[in-house]
Amino acid sequence: MSQQFQTLTDLLAKHDILIDGAELHGLICGMLSGGMPVDNREWFAVLADISNNGVDYPQEVLNAVDDLFSTTVKEYAENDFALNMLIPEMDAPINEQGQGLIHWVQGFMTGIGLRQTSFADCSEEVQEGIQDFAEIMRMDAPMDDDEETESQLTEVIEYVRITAMLCFNEFQPAQAATKIHVEETTGSATVDSDKPTLH
Repeated sequence: MSQQFQTLTDLLAKHDILIDGAELHGLICGMLSGGMPVDNREWFAVLADISNNGVDYPQEVLNAVDDLFSTTVKEYAENDFALNMLIPEMDAPINEQGQGLIHWVQGFMTGIGLRQTSFADCSEEVQEGIQDFAEIMRMDAPMDDDEETESQLTEVIEYVRITAMLCFNEFQPAQAATKIHVEETTGSATVDSDKPTLH
């Protein structure tokens, strides 16, 4: 979704909206993963409050964001681990990828926090995932541009993607088509108790 990330980020900047495509998509995913009904339309106002000082988005931006929301709902509900995170693609400079991941996770944590005030009664998997997201948000050191760091970043991105879907399954059981467990292997990464880390 690299091209879509850049297109949306440029559109937001054009209208002086202080958020990029990654963080905005993270917000949407966080609200959905936190249990927001998929037919809820109040999230437009929430986004405006968070990212545009309460000023409604221009129609051009609303149309683009509404399309993204619809696509995201479909991806969450599909049964083939289809969620695509709106972040720079893997051929982008590694620090751009890392920054996009951090922004996405920041948005996700804001979004899910709007729907869930406590995770004490959640599954252990979700609780650990939320704790890990808080750690990812604090990553700020430049990353080494080498194969090992690139591989670690790829694993972390996959872990974040799977964790977002775990949250959706837990808080949107009626909508979730796939029951995910952290032991499952999806794509190129295995999400298990040995969580991927960046050094």
